[in-house]
Amino acid sequence: MKKLLLLLPVSILLSTCQKDDLTPSWLIIDDIELQTDEATEGPNSNGITDAWVYMDNEALGVFSLPARIPILAEGQHNFTVYAGVKVNGISATRTRYPFYDRFDQTIVLTKNEETVLNPVVKYKDNVQFQLLEDFEDIGIDFQPDPDSDTNITIITATQYPDIVKYGNSCGMLSLTQIDSIYKGETNTNLLLPRNQDLFVEIDYMNTNTIAMGVIAENSQQTNEHNPLVIMNAQDQNSMVWKKIYIDIQEDVSYEINATSYEIFLLSILDQENDSGVIYLDNIKVIRYD
Repeated sequence: MKKLLLLLPVSILLSTCQKDDLTPSWLIIDDIELQTDEATEGPNSNGITDAWVYMDNEALGVFSLPARIPILAEGQHNFTVYAGVKVNGISATRTRYPFYDRFDQTIVLTKNEETVLNPVVKYKDNVQFQLLEDFEDIGIDFQPDPDSDTNITIITATQYPDIVKYGNSCGMLSLTQIDSIYKGETNTNLLLPRNQDLFVEIDYMNTNTIAMGVIAENSQQTNEHNPLVIMNAQDQNSMVWKKIYIDIQEDVSYEINATSYEIFLLSILDQENDSGVIYLDNIKVIRYD
Protein backbone atom coordinates (compact mmCIF):
# COMPACT_ATOMS: atom_id res chain seq x y z
CA MET A 1 0.00 0.00 0.00
CA LYS A 2 2.87 2.34 0.74
CA LYS A 3 4.27 1.81 -2.73
CA LEU A 4 0.97 2.85 -4.33
CA LEU A 5 0.77 6.02 -2.22
CA LEU A 6 4.30 6.98 -3.18
CA LEU A 7 3.73 6.41 -6.88
CA LEU A 8 0.46 8.32 -7.03
CA PRO A 9 1.93 11.85 -6.84
CA VAL A 10 4.49 10.95 -9.50
CA SER A 11 1.79 9.74 -11.87
CA ILE A 12 -0.21 12.91 -11.28
CA LEU A 13 2.89 15.04 -11.99
CA LEU A 14 3.60 13.19 -15.24
CA SER A 15 -0.01 13.58 -16.29
CA THR A 16 0.10 17.31 -15.55
CA CYS A 17 3.33 17.77 -17.54
CA GLN A 18 1.77 16.06 -20.52
CA LYS A 19 -1.29 18.33 -20.43
CA ASP A 20 0.62 21.60 -19.92
CA ASP A 21 2.64 21.69 -23.15
CA LEU A 22 4.89 24.77 -22.85
CA THR A 23 6.45 24.40 -26.29
CA PRO A 24 6.28 27.88 -27.86
CA SER A 25 5.78 29.06 -31.38
CA TRP A 26 8.37 31.64 -32.39
CA LEU A 27 7.60 35.00 -34.01
CA ILE A 28 10.58 36.65 -35.72
CA ILE A 29 10.67 40.41 -36.39
CA ASP A 30 14.06 41.56 -37.66
CA ASP A 31 13.10 45.17 -38.32
CA ILE A 32 10.22 47.47 -39.25
CA GLU A 33 10.38 49.15 -42.65
CA LEU A 34 9.19 52.72 -43.20
CA GLN A 35 7.76 53.58 -46.61
CA THR A 36 7.40 57.24 -47.59
CA ASP A 37 6.31 59.44 -50.44
CA GLU A 38 9.72 61.02 -50.90
CA ALA A 39 8.40 64.14 -52.63
CA THR A 40 6.10 65.12 -49.75
CA GLU A 41 7.47 63.20 -46.75
CA GLY A 42 11.19 62.93 -47.44
CA PRO A 43 13.31 59.76 -47.61
CA ASN A 44 12.37 56.69 -45.58
CA SER A 45 15.08 57.16 -42.97
CA ASN A 46 14.00 56.00 -39.55
CA GLY A 47 15.26 55.21 -36.08
CA ILE A 48 12.74 52.49 -35.22
CA THR A 49 14.19 50.47 -32.34
CA ASP A 50 11.24 48.51 -30.94
CA ALA A 51 8.18 46.53 -31.95
CA TRP A 52 5.02 46.92 -29.86
CA VAL A 53 3.27 43.63 -30.60
CA TYR A 54 -0.37 42.64 -30.13
CA MET A 55 -1.98 39.27 -30.89
CA ASP A 56 -5.77 39.12 -31.25
CA ASN A 57 -5.93 42.61 -29.63
CA GLU A 58 -3.98 41.44 -26.55
CA ALA A 59 -0.59 43.01 -25.83
CA LEU A 60 2.34 40.60 -26.02
CA GLY A 61 4.92 43.23 -25.07
CA VAL A 62 7.54 45.66 -26.34
CA PHE A 63 10.53 44.03 -28.00
CA SER A 64 13.88 45.47 -29.05
CA LEU A 65 14.71 44.76 -32.67
CA PRO A 66 15.67 42.30 -33.95
CA ALA A 67 13.23 40.22 -31.90
CA ARG A 68 12.59 36.49 -31.44
CA ILE A 69 9.34 36.25 -29.51
CA PRO A 70 8.10 33.03 -27.84
CA ILE A 71 4.31 32.63 -27.98
CA LEU A 72 2.34 29.89 -26.20
CA ALA A 73 -0.19 29.57 -29.01
CA GLU A 74 -0.54 27.99 -32.40
CA GLY A 75 -2.78 28.24 -35.42
CA GLN A 76 -4.17 31.36 -37.08
CA HIS A 77 -3.94 34.67 -35.21
CA ASN A 78 -4.24 38.38 -35.98
CA PHE A 79 -1.14 40.44 -35.24
CA THR A 80 -0.78 44.21 -34.90
CA VAL A 81 2.64 45.85 -34.72
CA TYR A 82 3.44 49.46 -33.85
CA ALA A 83 6.83 51.06 -34.47
CA GLY A 84 8.62 52.18 -31.32
CA VAL A 85 11.32 54.86 -30.97
CA LYS A 86 13.48 56.42 -28.27
CA VAL A 87 12.10 59.86 -27.42
CA ASN A 88 14.88 62.46 -27.40
CA GLY A 89 17.35 59.65 -28.00
CA ILE A 90 16.94 58.32 -24.44
CA SER A 91 16.63 54.56 -23.97
CA ALA A 92 14.44 54.97 -20.89
CA THR A 93 11.79 56.95 -22.81
CA ARG A 94 10.62 54.50 -25.45
CA THR A 95 7.22 55.02 -27.03
CA ARG A 96 5.03 54.09 -29.95
CA TYR A 97 5.76 56.81 -32.50
CA PRO A 98 2.42 58.58 -32.91
CA PHE A 99 2.88 59.61 -36.55
CA TYR A 100 3.49 56.11 -37.97
CA ASP A 101 0.47 53.96 -38.73
CA ARG A 102 0.16 50.38 -37.48
CA PHE A 103 0.84 47.13 -39.33
CA ASP A 104 -1.75 44.34 -39.35
CA GLN A 105 -1.40 40.80 -40.62
CA THR A 106 -2.99 37.41 -40.02
CA ILE A 107 -0.47 34.57 -39.77
CA VAL A 108 -0.37 30.93 -38.77
CA LEU A 109 1.84 29.91 -35.84
CA THR A 110 3.35 26.45 -35.53
CA LYS A 111 4.76 25.12 -32.27
CA ASN A 112 8.56 24.96 -32.10
CA GLU A 113 8.84 26.66 -35.49
CA GLU A 114 9.76 30.21 -36.49
CA THR A 115 7.34 32.44 -38.38
CA VAL A 116 8.80 35.62 -39.85
CA LEU A 117 6.82 38.87 -39.82
CA ASN A 118 8.02 41.81 -41.95
CA PRO A 119 6.10 44.88 -40.75
CA VAL A 120 5.87 47.92 -43.01
CA VAL A 121 4.59 51.26 -41.72
CA LYS A 122 3.86 54.65 -43.27
CA TYR A 123 3.20 58.13 -41.99
CA LYS A 124 -0.49 58.52 -41.09
CA ASP A 125 -2.71 60.26 -43.63
CA ASN A 126 -3.51 63.13 -41.26
CA VAL A 127 0.13 64.03 -40.59
CA GLN A 128 1.33 67.49 -41.57
CA PHE A 129 4.95 68.43 -42.22
CA GLN A 130 5.40 71.98 -41.00
CA LEU A 131 9.06 71.79 -42.01
CA LEU A 132 10.88 69.41 -44.35
CA GLU A 133 14.52 70.36 -44.86
CA ASP A 134 16.27 67.71 -46.95
CA PHE A 135 18.95 70.02 -48.42
CA GLU A 136 17.91 69.10 -51.95
CA ASP A 137 17.01 72.69 -52.90
CA ILE A 138 19.26 75.71 -53.28
CA GLY A 139 18.04 77.53 -50.17
CA ILE A 140 18.31 76.37 -46.55
CA ASP A 141 15.50 76.83 -44.02
CA PHE A 142 17.97 77.65 -41.22
CA GLN A 143 19.31 81.22 -41.13
CA PRO A 144 22.50 81.95 -39.16
CA ASP A 145 22.23 84.07 -36.03
CA PRO A 146 24.42 87.23 -35.86
CA ASP A 147 26.56 85.45 -33.26
CA SER A 148 27.46 82.69 -35.74
CA ASP A 149 30.84 82.73 -37.41
CA THR A 150 30.09 79.76 -39.66
CA ASN A 151 27.10 78.41 -41.58
CA ILE A 152 25.58 75.22 -42.99
CA THR A 153 26.66 74.42 -46.53
CA ILE A 154 25.16 71.88 -48.92
CA ILE A 155 27.34 69.01 -50.10
CA THR A 156 26.40 66.55 -52.84
CA ALA A 157 26.72 62.81 -53.28
CA THR A 158 28.98 63.49 -56.26
CA GLN A 159 31.42 65.37 -54.04
CA TYR A 160 31.09 63.15 -50.96
CA PRO A 161 29.71 59.73 -51.97
CA ASP A 162 30.76 58.19 -48.65
CA ILE A 163 28.97 60.88 -46.64
CA VAL A 164 25.63 61.58 -48.34
CA LYS A 165 23.23 58.75 -47.53
CA TYR A 166 19.80 60.08 -48.48
CA GLY A 167 18.93 61.72 -51.78
CA ASN A 168 21.52 63.75 -53.66
CA SER A 169 22.79 66.03 -50.90
CA CYS A 170 22.91 66.87 -47.20
CA GLY A 171 23.95 69.75 -44.98
CA MET A 172 27.46 70.13 -43.56
CA LEU A 173 28.55 72.33 -40.67
CA SER A 174 32.29 72.77 -40.11
CA LEU A 175 33.75 74.19 -36.91
CA THR A 176 37.34 75.31 -36.28
CA GLN A 177 39.11 77.22 -33.55
CA ILE A 178 38.56 80.38 -35.61
CA ASP A 179 35.01 79.65 -36.81
CA SER A 180 33.84 77.97 -33.62
CA ILE A 181 30.18 78.93 -33.17
CA TYR A 182 27.10 78.11 -35.16
CA LYS A 183 23.58 79.14 -34.25
CA GLY A 184 20.84 78.96 -36.83
CA GLU A 185 17.08 79.13 -36.66
CA THR A 186 14.21 78.56 -39.02
CA ASN A 187 12.37 81.55 -40.42
CA THR A 188 9.16 79.87 -41.42
CA ASN A 189 6.59 80.85 -38.71
CA LEU A 190 5.80 77.29 -37.71
CA LEU A 191 2.15 76.89 -36.72
CA LEU A 192 2.13 74.35 -33.91
CA PRO A 193 -0.90 73.43 -31.77
CA ARG A 194 -0.61 73.17 -28.00
CA ASN A 195 -1.32 69.96 -26.10
CA GLN A 196 -0.94 67.74 -29.14
CA ASP A 197 1.78 65.39 -30.38
CA LEU A 198 4.65 67.41 -31.90
CA PHE A 199 8.01 66.02 -32.96
CA VAL A 200 11.18 67.14 -34.68
CA GLU A 201 13.06 64.46 -36.62
CA ILE A 202 16.74 64.92 -37.46
CA ASP A 203 19.24 62.69 -39.24
CA TYR A 204 22.77 63.52 -38.13
CA MET A 205 26.38 62.33 -38.13
CA ASN A 206 28.81 64.36 -36.08
CA THR A 207 32.21 64.68 -34.46
CA ASN A 208 31.05 67.71 -32.42
CA THR A 209 28.05 68.13 -30.14
CA ILE A 210 24.99 69.98 -31.45
CA ALA A 211 21.86 71.09 -29.61
CA MET A 212 18.28 71.82 -30.67
CA GLY A 213 15.62 73.98 -29.05
CA VAL A 214 12.37 75.90 -29.55
CA ILE A 215 11.70 79.62 -30.01
CA ALA A 216 8.20 81.00 -29.30
CA GLU A 217 7.02 84.15 -31.08
CA ASN A 218 4.22 86.69 -30.95
CA SER A 219 3.80 90.23 -32.21
CA GLN A 220 5.62 91.72 -29.22
CA GLN A 221 8.48 89.38 -28.39
CA THR A 222 10.31 86.11 -28.88
CA ASN A 223 11.19 83.65 -26.14
CA GLU A 224 14.08 81.27 -26.77
CA HIS A 225 13.94 78.14 -24.64
CA ASN A 226 16.94 76.24 -23.36
CA PRO A 227 18.01 73.45 -25.73
CA LEU A 228 15.79 70.38 -25.47
CA VAL A 229 18.41 67.87 -26.54
CA ILE A 230 22.14 67.64 -27.11
CA MET A 231 23.35 65.21 -29.75
CA ASN A 232 26.67 63.92 -28.48
CA ALA A 233 29.78 63.79 -30.65
CA GLN A 234 30.80 60.53 -32.30
CA ASP A 235 34.29 59.20 -32.84
CA GLN A 236 35.58 60.33 -36.21
CA ASN A 237 36.71 56.83 -37.15
CA SER A 238 33.38 55.16 -36.42
CA MET A 239 30.71 57.80 -36.87
CA VAL A 240 27.45 56.76 -38.54
CA TRP A 241 24.18 58.38 -39.50
CA LYS A 242 21.71 58.42 -36.62
CA LYS A 243 18.13 59.56 -36.30
CA ILE A 244 16.59 61.31 -33.32
CA TYR A 245 12.93 61.97 -32.52
CA ILE A 246 12.59 65.10 -30.38
CA ASP A 247 9.35 65.70 -28.48
CA ILE A 248 8.60 69.44 -28.45
CA GLN A 249 5.02 69.27 -27.16
CA GLU A 250 5.80 70.48 -23.64
CA ASP A 251 7.87 73.46 -24.79
CA VAL A 252 5.22 74.52 -27.30
CA SER A 253 2.29 74.05 -24.90
CA TYR A 254 4.02 76.16 -22.23
CA GLU A 255 3.82 79.23 -24.47
CA ILE A 256 0.12 80.13 -24.22
CA ASN A 257 0.62 83.56 -25.88
CA ALA A 258 2.73 82.40 -28.81
CA THR A 259 1.33 82.77 -32.31
CA SER A 260 4.14 80.91 -34.10
CA TYR A 261 7.36 79.05 -33.39
CA GLU A 262 10.83 78.39 -34.78
CA ILE A 263 13.42 75.77 -33.96
CA PHE A 264 17.12 76.49 -33.55
CA LEU A 265 20.35 74.53 -33.81
CA LEU A 266 23.38 75.45 -31.71
CA SER A 267 26.91 74.09 -31.87
CA ILE A 268 30.09 75.39 -30.22
CA LEU A 269 33.43 73.73 -30.88
CA ASP A 270 34.01 71.13 -28.16
CA GLN A 271 36.91 72.06 -25.88
CA GLU A 272 38.95 68.97 -26.67
CA ASN A 273 38.64 69.47 -30.45
CA ASP A 274 40.70 71.50 -32.89
CA SER A 275 37.90 71.08 -35.41
CA GLY A 276 34.55 69.38 -35.78
CA VAL A 277 32.05 68.51 -38.45
CA ILE A 278 28.29 67.90 -38.33
CA TYR A 279 26.28 66.42 -41.17
CA LEU A 280 22.52 67.00 -41.17
CA ASP A 281 19.62 65.73 -43.26
CA ASN A 282 15.86 65.22 -43.28
CA ILE A 283 14.97 67.74 -40.59
CA LYS A 284 11.21 67.54 -40.12
CA VAL A 285 8.73 69.30 -37.84
CA ILE A 286 5.61 67.14 -37.68
CA ARG A 287 2.10 67.65 -36.34
CA TYR A 288 -1.42 66.42 -37.04
CA ASP A 289 -3.69 68.33 -39.43
